[in-house]
This record gives sequence, C-alpha cells and structure tokens, in this order.
Amino acid sequence: GGFLMAHHLDFVQWFRAAAPYIHAFRGKTFVLAFGGEVVNDGKFIHLTHDINLLVSLGVRLVLVHGARPQIEALLAERNLQSHYQHGVRITDSATLKCVKQAVGQVRVEIEALLSMGLANSPMAGASIRVDSGNFVIAKPLGVSEGVDLQYSGQVRKVQAHAIQTRLDDGDIVMLSPLGYSPTGEIFNVTLEDVATHAAIALQADKLIFLSDTAGLTQDGKLLRELTAQS
Repeated sequence: GGFLMAHHLDFVQWFRAAAPYIHAFRGKTFVLAFGGEVVNDGKFIHLTHDINLLVSLGVRLVLVHGARPQIEALLAERNLQSHYQHGVRITDSATLKCVKQAVGQVRVEIEALLSMGLANSPMAGASIRVDSGNFVIAKPLGVSEGVDLQYSGQVRKVQAHAIQTRLDDGDIVMLSPLGYSPTGEIFNVTLEDVATHAAIALQADKLIFLSDTAGLTQDGKLLRELTAQS
C-alpha cells in the first residue's frame, strides 16, 4: 500500500517490473494523478497500454488530470496576466474562462485516447468507459491578507459513494482540477488537492503522482511515499 510519487517513466518501469505479481492488484483502488504536461507532450499515449491492462485485471482506477500548461497557453494567447498570492493563482472571471476551456480540452483528449481500440495499437480490444462528473465539492479559498482569491478554491468533499458506484460498474473515473459549490459556482483547484482528497475518501490502496518534477517536498526532503496523514 502507500502513496507513491514517480516520474511518468519511472511509473512505467515500476508497473512492468510488478507485472508478474499484477494479479495481486485485482479489486484494489488506484488514484493516478498527472499534470497537463503529460497530455501536452504526447506522453499520455504511452500510459494507455498500462491503464488498459490495469482495468482488464480488475483494478479500480481513478485518474486525476491537471491542465496548468494548457491554462498558461490560453492566458498568454489572450494577453492575460497571472497574479499570485503566496504561490496561489488569483482566479478572476477571465482566468476562470481559460481554466474551464483548458480543462475541457484536456479531458476530451484523454477520453479520446482511452477510446482507441484498433488492432496493433496499445489499446487493441479495449473497452474502457470513462466517467467524468461533479464528484468534487469545493469552497473558495477566500481572502488572504486582504487579497480576494476569487474563484481559486479548495476541495471540501469528494463524493466517494458516487465514484465507488461507477467503479463497481467497471468504469474508470476521471477527476479534473475543478470543484463545484452548492450554489453552482465553479472553483479552480489543484490536481494535488483533488488527488489527495480522492485517495483518502476512497481509502485507495495507492496514490500515484506522475510528474516531470522531482516530487513533493517536506522540510527540504523529497517525498516518494506519503501516508494519508502527510
């Protein structure tokens, strides 16, 4: 068990090394989180084979995607400046439009890649259903030292029961870095926040972060294994 931090290539190597013992994963819940750069750079296609194999072996799989590079590209295209407060992006209404567009773009690209089933492709014979939805309830971060963070939010709750129902049906569930409020507002949240809350709410067996960076750090030390309390 445990929470794992890995570069996307390290994950592929770990996964293939574990292949002889893969039957032990049946019925386990994995939360697999990755940044938008994995989709942007065409690397996600390399993960589709392993995702397909995990699903075929009965692993209950939740994907959490990011969209930071896609958001940055849209902001630059529209000449919008990003403003931060203690490292948190202030999401005004114009920025939120870019966030929604970028997240939608990434989500449908992932769904398309997971829909492939051509012979001689990594997804040959695959029949994967991907469920996306309003599974993440968020609340605003609010005001920080007099600065209103507007539509930047944090996860308040993940609808674990609804996700479990989809997983029981053999579907993959995909979560985006957006959260919804009971008043119908949309909040920009981080993929790390979504993935961690989802893993805890689902009592996942593994939370795996795929990243082009070294990983999460705490007190200057690299964290490769996290517990639910970290």
